Amino acid sequence: MKSAELRKRFLDFFKARGHAVIKSDSLIPRNDPTLLFTGAGMNQFKDYFLGLRTDLKRAASVQKCLRTGDLDQVGKTPYHHSFFEMLGNFSFGDYFKEEAIAWAWEFFTKELGIPRERLFVSVHEKDHEALAIWVKKIGVPEKLIAHLDDKSNFWPSNAPKLGPDGPCGPCSEIYFDQGEHYPGATKKFWADDDSGRYAEVWNLVFTQFEREKGGKLVPLKSKNIDTGMGLERLACLMQGKQNNFETDIFELIHRDLRLALGFSEKAIIPSMNSLYAMSDHVRAIVFAVTDGAIPANEGRGYVIRKLIRRALWHAHELLNVSNNASDKRIENPFLYQVVPTVVKTMRDAYPELAEAQNSVQRTLEAEEERFLNTLETGLRIIEDRLRHLKGKKEVPAEIVFELYDTYGFPDELTRIIAKKSGFTLDEKGFQKLFEEQRKRAKASSKLADTIFAVSDINQDLAKLSETRFLGYQTMEAEGKVIWTNFSGEKGAIVLQETPFYPEGGGQVGDIGMLKGNAFEFLVQDTQKKERVTIHYGKLLKGKVNVGDSCRAIVSKDHREATKRNHTATHLLQAALRAVIGTHIRQVGSLVNAEKLRFDFTHGEALTREEIKRVEDWVNQAVLEAAPVEVKRQSYDTAMRGGVLAFFGDKYGNEVRVIEVPGRSKELCGGTHCHQTGEIGAFVITSETSIGSGTRRIEALTGMNIIQYLRRLQETMDQLSLTLKVSSDQVVDRVEKLQKKMRELERSNSNLTKTTIDSDELIRSAQTIGDIHLIAQNIPGEGIEFLRHFVDQVRNKMKQSVIALFSSKDAKISMIVALSKDLATSKLDAKEMAQKAAECLEGSAGGRKDLAQGGGRNEQGIEKAIESIAKLIRKTVGI
Repeated sequence: MKSAELRKRFLDFFKARGHAVIKSDSLIPRNDPTLLFTGAGMNQFKDYFLGLRTDLKRAASVQKCLRTGDLDQVGKTPYHHSFFEMLGNFSFGDYFKEEAIAWAWEFFTKELGIPRERLFVSVHEKDHEALAIWVKKIGVPEKLIAHLDDKSNFWPSNAPKLGPDGPCGPCSEIYFDQGEHYPGATKKFWADDDSGRYAEVWNLVFTQFEREKGGKLVPLKSKNIDTGMGLERLACLMQGKQNNFETDIFELIHRDLRLALGFSEKAIIPSMNSLYAMSDHVRAIVFAVTDGAIPANEGRGYVIRKLIRRALWHAHELLNVSNNASDKRIENPFLYQVVPTVVKTMRDAYPELAEAQNSVQRTLEAEEERFLNTLETGLRIIEDRLRHLKGKKEVPAEIVFELYDTYGFPDELTRIIAKKSGFTLDEKGFQKLFEEQRKRAKASSKLADTIFAVSDINQDLAKLSETRFLGYQTMEAEGKVIWTNFSGEKGAIVLQETPFYPEGGGQVGDIGMLKGNAFEFLVQDTQKKERVTIHYGKLLKGKVNVGDSCRAIVSKDHREATKRNHTATHLLQAALRAVIGTHIRQVGSLVNAEKLRFDFTHGEALTREEIKRVEDWVNQAVLEAAPVEVKRQSYDTAMRGGVLAFFGDKYGNEVRVIEVPGRSKELCGGTHCHQTGEIGAFVITSETSIGSGTRRIEALTGMNIIQYLRRLQETMDQLSLTLKVSSDQVVDRVEKLQKKMRELERSNSNLTKTTIDSDELIRSAQTIGDIHLIAQNIPGEGIEFLRHFVDQVRNKMKQSVIALFSSKDAKISMIVALSKDLATSKLDAKEMAQKAAECLEGSAGGRKDLAQGGGRNEQGIEKAIESIAKLIRKTVGI
């Protein structure tokens, strides 16, 4: 039975039993700061489990999930995945254990036709209710039912003793017997057989308790059902396979990965584990990037970057095994070539993949290129480090962690190379450093230590009815205060209804005034929590009491300017897709009264000509003064009509469509112009990179353009005055100066090799307290040249920081080092290099005593040197 049929049968089965079929939520949870990624089917139903929403009693879904806790096991075991699909049925205070158990059994035995004798069940050792249902209602012999403890059959695992606080409850799990001929099968009681013969398929969670501080389990008034079953595992069992990766889900992906790596379709692969891991990771990458996760150095972006790098490492390992060598290199990106295969395999269930395909490919290819360069660097560094470990047989943990943390170089690859050269790794030391980093990351992510984090304020807000929004029709209305929270003059107010737009969809919240008979309140921001709109600000006079009436007045200037920028953002996305290509996808935006910012997928910088064409496209739409139409439609109707949706967002059954006929059509809940002419004009002020395959445009509209042009004119006037030429001669004058400067630089570069020596560098030092900062820009040289001078200076000087820069072929090289006597001081060369690299629009890494990096902004070298000086002053207390 194919996976597509299993999906359909599951949803149809529960739809026939009164469940609303809910589409999968995004992998990127919205309005839930406790999660990096959606990891379970129940995540999108959080409000229902908490009782904050009551409009749904029964639901069923196939949820795309991403978990990274067991990445090392992916590919090595039959069932571990990073990305997977979770089938689930849910009850929110409706049916409970009897129906959940009976329907699960019916789905398996009747819908799928699985023989009863191949199914085994477990219950929590204290859940006598579930046990009785299985024995008396279903007819499973009690002697075949496993009675398991809190670790195995309670959700969350061990929650009664270890927490976290929040809703929890016992589980009952259903297992599938893969047969007595399964490798390693024993004659033990089924629950004691650890061969893998009995595969856990479906987990039924009975959420009946609230765990309070101290571990007390309090029965919930409204008991819930939360079940989860992995589609990949179910497909494996129904297709008679012993490994999830052998199912139809992965068949085409395996084939095209083989071809991309240079293997024939039927060639024997020496390491199937690596092929399986790559197949898993590329699926996860495609889905995550489609939903808006972009490779980065922190948060969910770091997870995606890690998945890409692990996939490339597996390819490296696979090629080395197949060639019986450890120096075979992956020369070109290849994972991106498999993206269309993943889309083809999954697009029927997830149509958004097809629209995102081109942008995902560009993002992935750019990130692959980035890491392949890193891989070469890492290989050189580890080989260099090993050469210097004379007389030692263990690679220090600091080296392994430096490669891992700074260069993104997998410790697995370090281990392979070290082993070939006769070294082992300081595993305990590395794990200690790794764990310390993990704890820092966890602390910085501010994830709450509860299943459902709800503050006291949120609990108060949850009792309030949904705020009625009047802002589409008016910017001024009467309101009644129904909730307040103040600390001095700063506070928050909730009205029964309001014209104030709360921040959402990239648009900032409204500002303005609340005026009552006895108070005036300056609204400085408007936010939405749960279903309630909150006005944050400052009490100007009087006192606010619940029950007070007031006049809610939105700042017209702020709202109108924001509207212009929001409508222009829609036109900008349409223009980019028309001019650059339909692979363009929004991955983020900011719309306020001053400007608009639009983040989108694209693998390279826009040319000046492309920017001009995009500006012209939008301005033509502005000149047309076309109507901006607002419609409410069902989600399915809107999508069939070709509307653009930001796939990271979650949409309800009814959506709001903003359309400029013939120009733009998007789902959006924000405020907009009535016609495009209100925008006035549109100018792009910057276009930059914010990550692999991701660009950012900032632009202005309306009166902000007038102010911008005035600033430009003032700058041009100042240039004319400084250069002593008219404004139309400024460019020619600058070009002549640049030509003269290049000639001088070439002359200086030729002199550098013969005239610059370490003594001259030392004499150029500036003194900061007891520290000498030796900083120099040496044009036309590479990193090896800079290392040579650093080594000379370090051997001659004490109490010194050496920072050398060089520009060559539009690339800046940098090296920062401490003299040997400062190795144990508080000064940190790596920190200084990374700070300096920001000025160069680049990156850096290394050790505490020696670091290197680079960038592309030659104009930033002076600022880079000053940033190092500032860090020194801060460290030595000056």
